[in-house]
Amino acid sequence: MKHTFMKGLAAAAVVTVALGACSSSGSPSSSSSGGSSSGSSSNAKTLVIDDTPLSPMTQTFSPYLSTSTGYVVQAVALYNEPLMIFNTLNPQQKPYMELATGYSWSADGKTLTLHTRPNVQWNDGKPFSAADVAFTFNMIKHSKGLTTDGTPVPVSATAPDANTAVLKFDQPEFANLFLIGHTFIVPEHIWSKVTPATFTDPNPVGTGPFMLDKFSPQGFTLKQNPHYWNKAAVKVQEISYPAYTANFNIVNPLAAGEIDYAGNFIPDVEKVYLSKSPTNHTWYTKAPYATANNVVSLFFNVHKAPLNDPAVRKAVSFGINRQQLSTQAETGYELPITSTSGLLLPSANSFMDPALANNLPAGGDPSTVSKTLTADGYTKVNGKWTKDGHKISFSISDPIPYSDYYTGAQLIAHQLNALGFDVTVDGISDPSVWAGNLTNGKFDSAIHWSNQGPTPYQIYDNWLDFELSAPIGQAAAGDLGRYHSPDAQSALNEFAARVFSRRGSVSEVRDQASGRDESGEPLAGA
Repeated sequence: MKHTFMKGLAAAAVVTVALGACSSSGSPSSSSSGGSSSGSSSNAKTLVIDDTPLSPMTQTFSPYLSTSTGYVVQAVALYNEPLMIFNTLNPQQKPYMELATGYSWSADGKTLTLHTRPNVQWNDGKPFSAADVAFTFNMIKHSKGLTTDGTPVPVSATAPDANTAVLKFDQPEFANLFLIGHTFIVPEHIWSKVTPATFTDPNPVGTGPFMLDKFSPQGFTLKQNPHYWNKAAVKVQEISYPAYTANFNIVNPLAAGEIDYAGNFIPDVEKVYLSKSPTNHTWYTKAPYATANNVVSLFFNVHKAPLNDPAVRKAVSFGINRQQLSTQAETGYELPITSTSGLLLPSANSFMDPALANNLPAGGDPSTVSKTLTADGYTKVNGKWTKDGHKISFSISDPIPYSDYYTGAQLIAHQLNALGFDVTVDGISDPSVWAGNLTNGKFDSAIHWSNQGPTPYQIYDNWLDFELSAPIGQAAAGDLGRYHSPDAQSALNEFAARVFSRRGSVSEVRDQASGRDESGEPLAGA
């Protein structure tokens, strides 16, 4: 699992597991303290970052391809900029403006007017304008298969003048300002000449503080963008992203100070990292060491039997011992989810429906598993739950280099198999291949992070919004499990329109998901 750099689910299509300190959301967020202080204290020293294991690397830096190197290693926000950045740890804080300088909504929430920053240049020296913003959103509208993390598609996007962009939507989008603001803006003079869904962007042209300098399969470096609009604020001359094959490979170089900033899972971080130098830091000085900013879940492909059966998904959820996952797979860094709401707690406490509080035993509930499957027509044959001659068989796919996720998958398989399921683990060596499989619906189940955002809407929308999904074999921007419920869709739309009311919407969204038959189960807060 990866820390983001720069940025009732009882029978769900997404089974939440834990409150996660790590994430791979493509959306940018503010950088936090981390790594050794030596990397950021001197602008003569190259800042070395490793945010996720990936080796070999490919020269692909598209912000809209989930398999691109820049996307996978969380480097996009260094060379491409969004309109604005939100502090997800402090949802009440106003967004930090980047390519936008301000915004205003129409009274009905269907029109967003953006004021863009003047005197900005792309790193090739050509001028940026609001026309690039309009182009980017029209590109998202017309190009299928882009990875957008759920950015809503406008009915129209126009630029009435060089510093004003107007986005019009067919429904209120108050709740989606976070995703709209986090959209990476690309240059019209480059992207209008390519096919966006397949363009790998080998030499990215962006407005960010850095630009590509050198590349090899063993890593790449970024240098300062000489045209950056806020150049005086850039204190680092060069950034290096070396290629590593797995999380455990970075432990020694990180402890030795060879890596300055890392977002990887490191077991026993106190012993192997913090104790090595007084200049080595994590967000917190004690466990869980990092902040909870997303919900780690077990995603289900609901188009595949037997995971298309809500009762099976519910049984899987109650069969998982989340406390064991927290202790053994995440070494206590992530706390187990104890509510079928899947809320990121404690930050979302004000959204909690009391009826959903602490209704999910962290250690699992085998009796609920048995009752649920028996009522669904299953019986045990040779120790395995069986119906119509078919066992409850499925695989959990996760990258081997993501050592905590891969360990978690093995633990879940062991737990469920002991209860009569038939679960295997599909370990994938290349995280970018795994990412492509998930977006294209080529998986049974997978442990995966959630979207981030200032309200639960961003998490639920990414899990359940069928408008973000796609047919099997085509890339989906969200709803990777291909879950479809008109009632849940309606509840999401209502939530988007009245997000500032902090009570009521959460339970309605979850309840409308066909009696809690969503496409995944929450596991942990990460």
